Amino acid sequence: MGTRVLRPTRVDALKRIRLAPTAVHAPRPLVRPAPRSAIFFPLVVLLAVLPGMAALRSWDLTLPGPLWGLRAMAVVDGLKLDQTAAADDIKPVRESAGFRSVALQPPLYAWLAAVGLTLSGDCDPLACVLPSYMAGVIVVILMYFHGRLWRGGGVGFTAALLMSFNPHLLLRMQEVTPSTLALAGALACLFCYGRRTQCVIESAGAGGAAAFWTMVGGLALGLSLLAVEGLGLLVIPVVLLHQVYLRAGADADPSFRPRTRNARLASWCKVGGGLGDVLLALGVALATAAPWRLYMIYNHGWDAVAALNAPPVGWETGSANLLATLLALSPVTLPLGLYGAVRMIRLALTAETEDRETIGGSLWVVWLAVSALALSLWPNGPRPSLELFLLVPLNLLAASTVADLVNRRVSVRALVGLAPATALAIAWWAGEELRGGVEDLFNGRAGAATILGLHVTFDLIVISVLLTRGLDRWARGRDDRQRRVLTAFLLATLAVAVGAGVREVVFRHSETNDLLMLRTMILRRNREQPFHVVAVVSPHSVLALPSDEAAAASMLDAPYPGGRLRFILRTALPNLPQLDLTDIDELLSLPDEPRLVILYGAGQRLSYAVQSRLGLEAIHPGRTGILDAYATASNRGARR
Repeated sequence: MGTRVLRPTRVDALKRIRLAPTAVHAPRPLVRPAPRSAIFFPLVVLLAVLPGMAALRSWDLTLPGPLWGLRAMAVVDGLKLDQTAAADDIKPVRESAGFRSVALQPPLYAWLAAVGLTLSGDCDPLACVLPSYMAGVIVVILMYFHGRLWRGGGVGFTAALLMSFNPHLLLRMQEVTPSTLALAGALACLFCYGRRTQCVIESAGAGGAAAFWTMVGGLALGLSLLAVEGLGLLVIPVVLLHQVYLRAGADADPSFRPRTRNARLASWCKVGGGLGDVLLALGVALATAAPWRLYMIYNHGWDAVAALNAPPVGWETGSANLLATLLALSPVTLPLGLYGAVRMIRLALTAETEDRETIGGSLWVVWLAVSALALSLWPNGPRPSLELFLLVPLNLLAASTVADLVNRRVSVRALVGLAPATALAIAWWAGEELRGGVEDLFNGRAGAATILGLHVTFDLIVISVLLTRGLDRWARGRDDRQRRVLTAFLLATLAVAVGAGVREVVFRHSETNDLLMLRTMILRRNREQPFHVVAVVSPHSVLALPSDEAAAASMLDAPYPGGRLRFILRTALPNLPQLDLTDIDELLSLPDEPRLVILYGAGQRLSYAVQSRLGLEAIHPGRTGILDAYATASNRGARR
């Protein structure tokens, strides 16, 4: 057979097929891949929700929480704007004075708690804690937004992690107080300020977008003022000082050459924010918060004005030492936060151009300085809210330091100071004996055992410094070893931070547990036989003050139950007033009706003879010895 010869057209076609590459198109995915920030956000929501939800199992009725619960019950009863009238129904003068001081505070928390009590159906006291918990969730999410706004999603996620497991925040989320609610408003206001600043500097939609963020920021500031009045005021100096820094940087720019004096003035109004936007934000904030305050001043005069700088009864005072306060707030991240603050200050002073990291870092440093000064110089301020306001920039700066360590922007040599300082801060926070030894040493009460303990602590600090320097020399010039050292330090730090939060979550408050068990027994017994009389016998119930002013002042300053039992009884029996008695013999004069009798106070006992005479039987033996409850016997009610 002969060789088959292809025609020229077929030969050219085969050459084109062999030489032309075949284009292979990958199949398009059903869902477009999400950016890394979209992956972070669901994890942040879990961090915000889960630790606080676990903390709700151990919520506590510490002062002034029960008084806020009573105020919410007054709102449910119809006192929407002014709840001070409900103090007339509280006969013990100390509880009445405490409730009145709380009723003069901003009302946002009481309104939200009243909504929860109404929706719960049976006035569940847990509904009064939900605003604090939900505000804590918003705080953690806003921490992520603050970090992502200036440094990216990694810093935001780390800041949210540190904040969500912080014991101080979890403690505030367990209480019936407006601390977390005011903090959420202040954080939202500063976040809106940051977004507005970016819109102006980047000139991307600076008109409508900037005005929108200005109005939202003013609304958030107004809501913060409606929660805790003093905290929202701190946002103003933070913004003003940051504006001073931005405008000073704009004037120092060598490329800026204003032609006239008006051009320089216009540039000062343009960089970071303008006078019109400041007035717009303050106007929205005042329109939100001022009407209620003016209403209270009109009705109560000087008392409402004095409440602006008077903490309510039972408000914490805390330590006047700023360093001790910082160690109590965030012992694990304190060295990282202070290192981040120093690094940001150095960066702000040496940077030739203002990038996003420099602007955000300067805002956090100014924020930290203002909150620290307020905590030190404002002794009558709302201390729990001020401490939380200080904790936020500290955690943001600590997260920035963690990011710099991970990205190797900070050398391993920095751990020579960071690691021993972190270990010392944790030891100070966890060791009561160490704190007591240092206090005894400064007060001249140190003994041989105290001196020996402090000597051992000092030796451990020196050993940790030497060990860290040895690790630095071991890892010098070896990238793999440096990575191991950094990984070990960061994982250990984050593990201790998370462990401190878990430790707070599993804690349980025994007295609150007793009160909730008592409420359950009262509801069960009231369904079987409704009560007509509720009497509380407590020797601490001072129903009238003596004429001597000194004795009256000492009685007002003395410790008292703080409305815990009254709040529980109001939620269990909202339509039944409480009778306050100081002696068991006063029970004999009560009408012969189905009654509930509670003995509140150590040493109070109801003899069997008195029980038989009154026809009572025990329904709840107080585990702490101060909540013995008695109700009309069931068989007696059946005979009647």
